[in-house]
Amino acid sequence: MIYMNEELQFIDLTSSPAGEAVAKALVVPEAAPATASDLAAAIQEIRLAGQEVVVLAATHSVAAQITRLAAVLVQSEEQGTRLVDAMFVPRSTVSPAAASQAQRNAEARQELIDEFGLHDSDQVAELAGSAATNRSATASRWLAAGRIFTVSHRGARLYPSFQFGTDGHPRPVIASVLEVFQPYGLDGWETALWFTTASGWLDDQRPVDLLTREPDQIVEAARHTFDEAVI
Repeated sequence: MIYMNEELQFIDLTSSPAGEAVAKALVVPEAAPATASDLAAAIQEIRLAGQEVVVLAATHSVAAQITRLAAVLVQSEEQGTRLVDAMFVPRSTVSPAAASQAQRNAEARQELIDEFGLHDSDQVAELAGSAATNRSATASRWLAAGRIFTVSHRGARLYPSFQFGTDGHPRPVIASVLEVFQPYGLDGWETALWFTTASGWLDDQRPVDLLTREPDQIVEAARHTFDEAVI
């Protein structure tokens, strides 16, 4: 009888005449079977040697006992391995400076969300007074036209609310800034944080605070954002 358990193979040769030909075996004396702890230690020694466990025992019940002990050992090691894997924390390769910058970015994003909020497609359609059955159509159309931009937040594509006017439609200045930024490949969060960061070209004011009063100056400040990079 052959017992299989993961990478171990247990062969019970109790009733087989082939026992004499087996080179690697766990032999259990007929008259005085070993204790459970002795059997477990012997099985573990064979396992560590990368061998199969061949059982030569007086009765099938003894063979079955050995098989159960070996299975317990396998299960215990597997559980230990899974526990170590679960607790393993790879050493970070991120530099302290990069980690600090990431933390500042995360805080800036949260501050933007707290101050201005983010809209989903349904809210954009509602603010614009859209009666379309497809509630994402309005935002998708404006996005494709370059009139608004999105940020990724917790797996969702959302729209910073400051880009919309009181009528729920995109502010024209947003499209103008996006056109200026288009060659530089800024992502949504980089664009959003530019609007909420003070600019020397705006007398250290934030573009977001001048959307209605100084849209032309905002576009001009956007044009100067990458002056050093161009040089």
